[in-house]
Amino acid sequence: MTPGPCERSDADPRLLPGYARTFAEGRLTLGLAFPLGAGGGLSPDVDPGRQVALARAAEEGGIAALWARDIPLRVPSFGDVGQVYDPWVFLTHVAAHTNRIALGTAAVVLPVRHPLHVAKSAASLDRICGGRFLLGVASGDRPEEFRAFGLEQGERGERFREHLSVLRHALTTEMRGVRWSGGWMHSADVVPKPTASSVPLVITGSSQQSMRYNAEHGDAWLTYPREFTAQRRAVAQWRGLVAETSGTVEARKPFAQSLRVDLAEDPHEEASPLTFGFRIGRRRLVAHLRELEGIGVDHVVLGPASRTRSVDEVIDELAEHVVPHFPAG
Repeated sequence: MTPGPCERSDADPRLLPGYARTFAEGRLTLGLAFPLGAGGGLSPDVDPGRQVALARAAEEGGIAALWARDIPLRVPSFGDVGQVYDPWVFLTHVAAHTNRIALGTAAVVLPVRHPLHVAKSAASLDRICGGRFLLGVASGDRPEEFRAFGLEQGERGERFREHLSVLRHALTTEMRGVRWSGGWMHSADVVPKPTASSVPLVITGSSQQSMRYNAEHGDAWLTYPREFTAQRRAVAQWRGLVAETSGTVEARKPFAQSLRVDLAEDPHEEASPLTFGFRIGRRRLVAHLRELEGIGVDHVVLGPASRTRSVDEVIDELAEHVVPHFPAG
């Protein structure tokens, strides 16, 4: 029997449909990053109806997950504002128009958000989308945002740890008080409770923490692309720390990475570097993803970056020629 929204469950969040679809054991899966085909810059053309249509196309094409960024403020020096809309509102809208695809944040800037608000929003979205939600969190990287929200940039690592602890407490307990530097919750509780014992937590980037901390406190790690040998070392180090902090070599906490891709018209085109990715033909892309799968990468979040092709065309090509090699779980 499914617990009510105010009742805490003991179910393993790794069994939820979003987690299982995104992190298929023993093989790599693919995600896409919003905004889809809206262009970059400080004022991208992000039409919600258009984004929903593309999200549905990605779902029908077998993409495992869609990821939305959290950029609280427009900061011109950083050059982009992500998908523009608040990720909670935006993903709830996408959830209402999709059925199977996982929906993740990559990532909520935890130090500048109240942890009880994050807990309530995350559990609400988890319930609304039927366990398809993945909560990506990060420490943030825009100094202007920290100042605007009354936080010194150098404090963000400590604030991340504190807010993550409060967030976990609110999601996994009932009517148990908690005190932290920003408040004191007593004789009160956050509802709804998640579908499972917690919402799957994906720590993004370093979040100003050690890899050991992230391995202990996250359910997965989403990091950046690196030179191949360096990424292989990072995967091996992550696997070792997961086993060490969990006390068992069988412990499973997936390793994911982003990859910006300008998919070339010529399927045989070799890779040429972009910031955080490549311009590349689909055949070489498949080969590169196979190499990542071989070193233990579990999920790759593709950021479509073409200036010459429509995103519809790119999603169709990925669905027909790339995704079948890396099906969703």
